[in-house]
Amino acid sequence: MEQEPLDAGLQISMSSDDMEDDLQSNHPSSIIEVPIVNGPSMIDDSDEFLSLSTKFFENREDLVSAIRKIGLLQGYVMVITRSRSNRDVAIGCDRGGCYRTCSALEEKKKNSASRRIDCPFKIVGRRTAEGLWKVEISSLLHNHEPSTDMAGHPYCRRFTKEEASQVEQMSRAGIKPRQILSSLRQSNPDLLAVSRNIYSKTSQFRRESLGGRSIIQALLDELGGAGFSHNVKYDHSGHLTHLFFAHPTSIELTKSYSNVFVMDCTYKTNKYKMPLLEIVGVSSFNTSFYSCFVFMQKEEQQDYQWALEMFSKLLGDGNHPLAIIIDRELALMKAIQVVFPMTPNLLCIWHIEKNILAHCKGQFKEDADWVGFMSSWSTLVKSWDVSTFNEVWNRFQIEYKDYASILTYIGNTWLPWKERFVFAWTGQISHFGNNVTSRAEGAHGTLKKYLQVSTGGLREVKENICLAIQNQFQEIRTQLASEKIRVPQKLCIPFFKEVINKVSFYALFELQKQYLLANAKDYSSQCKGQFSKTMGLPCVHMIKEINIEVLPLNQIHEQWRIGTRSFTNDHRASLDHEDPFSSLLSEVKEKYEKQPLAQKENTIRQLSQILGASCPLIFKPTLQPHKGRPVGSNKRKETSSTRREPSYFERVEKAPRKCSGCGNIGHYRNKCPSNNKSTTLGTQ
Repeated sequence: MEQEPLDAGLQISMSSDDMEDDLQSNHPSSIIEVPIVNGPSMIDDSDEFLSLSTKFFENREDLVSAIRKIGLLQGYVMVITRSRSNRDVAIGCDRGGCYRTCSALEEKKKNSASRRIDCPFKIVGRRTAEGLWKVEISSLLHNHEPSTDMAGHPYCRRFTKEEASQVEQMSRAGIKPRQILSSLRQSNPDLLAVSRNIYSKTSQFRRESLGGRSIIQALLDELGGAGFSHNVKYDHSGHLTHLFFAHPTSIELTKSYSNVFVMDCTYKTNKYKMPLLEIVGVSSFNTSFYSCFVFMQKEEQQDYQWALEMFSKLLGDGNHPLAIIIDRELALMKAIQVVFPMTPNLLCIWHIEKNILAHCKGQFKEDADWVGFMSSWSTLVKSWDVSTFNEVWNRFQIEYKDYASILTYIGNTWLPWKERFVFAWTGQISHFGNNVTSRAEGAHGTLKKYLQVSTGGLREVKENICLAIQNQFQEIRTQLASEKIRVPQKLCIPFFKEVINKVSFYALFELQKQYLLANAKDYSSQCKGQFSKTMGLPCVHMIKEINIEVLPLNQIHEQWRIGTRSFTNDHRASLDHEDPFSSLLSEVKEKYEKQPLAQKENTIRQLSQILGASCPLIFKPTLQPHKGRPVGSNKRKETSSTRREPSYFERVEKAPRKCSGCGNIGHYRNKCPSNNKSTTLGTQ
């Protein structure tokens, strides 16, 4: 069966999911008879069609186009019902034939509808011995009235080739179907297509792009063919359980900025409900970039450890970050300790504060008491040295001795990890101002804007991730090129002479703050050395005491330097020199050329066996059980939304006060008006 392209002059569109309905079927089984619609019977619109029988056409396309034009003018849609290449073509009404089904009759009748009512209209086009095409009329009768609105016919909602190309380009760019339709209607106001036709067309593009491969095989082929660093794990039955991948631009950025990374899992990204681990890096401009992604079956230590081992290979042998920031995910913490034992693992102080809020706020009846408690906690976290921390902790215990459960919670849950979030310890680590995981949270939000739905397959998710990465990379590349040629007017002083256009604006403005403090007459404070250690920049005391007139570039950490950095779109060329396979291949070739003929044959045979080895067949992942609906959240049906469930601390923050005495909202029991009434009655 064939589907004819629409004549461009008609400007009529059709969705791909309705193409099968354009073809009449004479299949003898499973036929459902549809009652004929009441109306004029056996209408004969013969005049114009009869005029075609005396004409000859140079090709089949011209013949079909002429028949369709006449049919549309009369209110009928003509479709190809049968075709034999270079011999003949049968054309009938799109309401011809009978609806057929392969499913149980009663089951299908419940939800099915058909426009087919066995319309007898039929014209045959035949190719003559001279190579021309002529019309043979079998029946010009219809058993239904002509349509007054052609929008109900799938053929009339078909896209032209130009429109189909635009749909494909815009869908690949992540544009929503309704926005694609709006764009198409700007150039064709008479377009009859609806959103469903866009969805059908994009589904058709995805099916065609598979080329007969499974979705997982197509995904792995695309990752390998586009220069991704990737790896997979699968279970004993062949189902994919883990997928690691890093975009070529992400690889380039990761190798350039390999000092600090933030790691966190996000959810509601794919239809298999697999957690997605995002590893996010920090650029010279204090902006974030996606380093790599890992779909995991679970969030246990072995899952994280495999993901981090792949990430370690991405960084290269012997390379380890200066700091990794995460939430208090014990499995991930253990995995980091195994894979990166020399890398400090910091905990997000913002999430720690929110966890304390969720567990402790309910025990304070007055807002003022709660504010005072959090102020004391903040003072404890910001202790600048160990002795100060011990003193503040002792005072904290005395001050809140009546809140035993809170002290127990903090002592058991957070103090064992104090070296990972208290400033007395983290102030000795080069984390460049990163002590929260907000970068990862922001990365989650950005990614989900591209994903739009949580029901996509891994291949669709990968494609949308690529869109986000490409835009992100171009932003960083443009900013790098821009800051190499622009000079901040506020910094046109001798002190910055050696570092302008060689250090990022972010670092320069941080230095400016220190420079202004160093030149302030009334500034005095003890140097704790934490700014220089954490930021990799000279602090106010260094500038003041050494009396630096012109800041040398070697005082700036490599993290902030931009002078020697450059990024290119030719990612394969930039990474080829680091590929061990290329050097190994050169070595094999060199040795092969020196071998005798018999040994050369053996070498060729061994290489052929390696190349001919079959790859394992990997199936799509199984649906993973998620962590479940948080306690207290509203029960909701499955949706395609990527929006996460509110955290426990968010529900605590939003929860109104409720009196345990009278049950009213807006106050606690100690402020309950009923207490005053009881006191008054007792006095009387």
